[in-house]
Amino acid sequence: MGAEAKSRSRRAKVVLMICVVLVVLLSVSNVMFFNTTQSLQNLISTLDMQNSDLRKEIDTLQTRNTNLQSQISSLQSQINNLKSQINSLKTQNDQLQSQEDVLRSEVDALQTQNSRLQNEIEALKAPQLHEVDVRWTDHERYPSPYVSIQGSIFNSGSETAYNAILTVRIFDRAGTLLKSEEIHLGTIDGKSYIAFNVEIPYSGDADSVTTTLTYD
Repeated sequence: MGAEAKSRSRRAKVVLMICVVLVVLLSVSNVMFFNTTQSLQNLISTLDMQNSDLRKEIDTLQTRNTNLQSQISSLQSQINNLKSQINSLKTQNDQLQSQEDVLRSEVDALQTQNSRLQNEIEALKAPQLHEVDVRWTDHERYPSPYVSIQGSIFNSGSETAYNAILTVRIFDRAGTLLKSEEIHLGTIDGKSYIAFNVEIPYSGDADSVTTTLTYD
């Protein structure tokens, strides 16, 4: 075999080795590409699943958000209703306060009136002496004229009048006191009366007679 043949044989071997290497590289590349493609497909599937889960979560959150918005609207409506009720109650409270002030004034007035009536009742219970059909007559008897006076004393109170005294004063035309005499009537029970008829001698010319009642 000549040198040229050997050279060709070597070139052929080199080309064969290169082809083998290329085939091996191509095979390895194909395997790597397949593996890479498979990994990418798995990743895409995983991402699709995650994306689907995320969409479900988004839908769930949107539903929750809608529910929360509805609850917020309902709570806002309740708050507005409560504010309206509070304003109404404040108005009613102001009206009741005004009515209470009026009623307090009426109560104070009634208490004052009650105290006054109670005092009047107590005053009415106390002895109240009144002259009933009291009349006097002048008797010009010489040398000792006298005045006869008669009538009744009524106690309109509920309580007893003690030591009742009717003071009789006789005056002349000039207003001069001619005689003063006390008629002791004693005790007069409530709602009862006592009659009297007495003669009082005096000196002078009687023109008028006055009477005064006292008691304990």
